[in-house]
Amino acid sequence: MPHHNGDPAERCARTAAGGPTHSAVTLALSLALLTACTAVDGGEPDGGGKKTAPSDRPTATATAPAYDGPRLPGFAAKPAWSLATGRTAPGVLDLGGTLLFAKDASGAYLKDFDDAKAFLEPDTWGDSGYREAAPQGPNRVLHLSEAPQPLTLEFRDTRTGKLRASLKAATDSVTLTGWRDGAPAVAVGTSRTAGSDGPAAKKTTSTVTVYDGRGRKLGATPATRRPETALYYAATLSDGYRVDPADATVRLTPVGGGTARTVVCTEEGADCAYDPRKGLIGAARATAPPVLGGYYAGFENANVGGTDMVRVTLSDLATGRKVWSSADAEIPPGVELYDNGDPDLEPMPDSETLSLLRVTDGRVLVAWQASQSDADTWIHAWYDLTSGDLTDSYEATRSVLLAPSGDLAAEDAVPGGTFTGTTVWRLPDGKRLWTQEEGADETPLDPVRFTRDGSVLYGYTTAEDGTEHGLAVDPRTREVLAEDLPVDHVPAVDDATGYGHLSTTDGFHAFAPAG
Repeated sequence: MPHHNGDPAERCARTAAGGPTHSAVTLALSLALLTACTAVDGGEPDGGGKKTAPSDRPTATATAPAYDGPRLPGFAAKPAWSLATGRTAPGVLDLGGTLLFAKDASGAYLKDFDDAKAFLEPDTWGDSGYREAAPQGPNRVLHLSEAPQPLTLEFRDTRTGKLRASLKAATDSVTLTGWRDGAPAVAVGTSRTAGSDGPAAKKTTSTVTVYDGRGRKLGATPATRRPETALYYAATLSDGYRVDPADATVRLTPVGGGTARTVVCTEEGADCAYDPRKGLIGAARATAPPVLGGYYAGFENANVGGTDMVRVTLSDLATGRKVWSSADAEIPPGVELYDNGDPDLEPMPDSETLSLLRVTDGRVLVAWQASQSDADTWIHAWYDLTSGDLTDSYEATRSVLLAPSGDLAAEDAVPGGTFTGTTVWRLPDGKRLWTQEEGADETPLDPVRFTRDGSVLYGYTTAEDGTEHGLAVDPRTREVLAEDLPVDHVPAVDDATGYGHLSTTDGFHAFAPAG
């Protein structure tokens, strides 16, 4: 086990090579009719505004529930605000400084929707009825139903609980997405069905409208609807772009208008396919999100049977100009090379496998599989987009949780895999701070999120009887700060404010960061 503190009173985004990203969200089918929007704090979405009633301010009511749970390391001892939710653990989407709730026609808060049900495909069911695990990361689906339901969406300030805006909609799809600046947003589906049971077949037209954290409309786009697949996804958004298949590649259409882009996919027999469940385009042995920080991915030599490995590119969304290619990138130390002896061919990675993970501060982070025989060891490498230079690299793993502070990372469990414990690195140099060793008689910690400042790492542990608990550790020292937390008391973290929040059957609670 990590080191213990001994005082119980003093005791987030996943990114994976070949795994899910958080800026792309799958939108499910059976969308419905948007009806009204009201601003209450000067945010002025469509429809003007009215002031909120006192009952909409949870910090100012005597009915707000008291918090009697354990102390949460990294956060204040008492909630900044609480919300009475009628003995329901409410679903919530984190929109970066705003928390989004939904009420049904009776005024009851909706429970969290199981993301696993939203990301099913017929192909995931085998003879045994096996269901593939839900994508990891933040909650992405607030509401999904086969028939439209009248809902009231509440946009509440993360720090105070104040109602910023209220949106009334008849809808069966409310999901997390992102906008073109990478900021979280919410996508609300609408649809109309026309036609009859006679000679004219019924036709359903659907639209997805995107709103920011203040309930302001950002844009809208048509959405493909496939009613024969019930709750399976129908359309996908990635940072303000609709992602559609286009022959053997992908088309990116900006929500609300603008220049569309087609993902480059070259080589005879190449196939660049988008997986909406993971939020990744895959080609040969390479993957990348469709949109990364103002750029879009492309794939050259994208035929797994070709003589050269696939090359991943980045192009500017505004101009379409290619700005970076893995073909020109220095292969980082630790990646095993294959040299077939042909003097006309440069040595290439033995695994021929790489993934683009993120773009930030003018640099791109690329994960290279270290060798063909080791699927769990990856080398993370940072490249400057202007010069193309390799600036930093270090040994990592297949799935990594990055701290919002940008200076720490932890090994994450891979769904369906065997997990023996985590490792924590310091970034950008990749120095390993500590590692849980297999066979060291300690319970593996599956990390789920860092606090915004990186001072606390929260995760889950599983006892021998299968019972799951929360655990909080200091990621730099390995000191245990809290253990045996109820699973519903492992806080979600709003990166924009640093606030933590819990949804429990006793109510909803938001906590300011400690200090």
